[in-house]
Amino acid sequence: MIKIKYFAWIKDITKSEYENLNYSNLKDINELKKFLIKKHPKLKKFIDEDIIRFSLNQEYITENKKINLNDEIAIFPPVSGG
Repeated sequence: MIKIKYFAWIKDITKSEYENLNYSNLKDINELKKFLIKKHPKLKKFIDEDIIRFSLNQEYITENKKINLNDEIAIFPPVSGG
């Protein structure tokens, strides 16, 4: 099962802090993005404009990566330091 965690205003859009997916057709992050847009259409703009960030198993990623069952994916807005 793939666990997806949502943070900040993204969980307001999804109306959930996390969800567990049991979809073997989600082979990589790009497939996950398509799935998220279909399930949560309000995320489309933020995904298309590359505004939201993804981490895979607690590692920030900037490119497409393979997803395996039992992976944990976090989705969050850009983080600024100060």
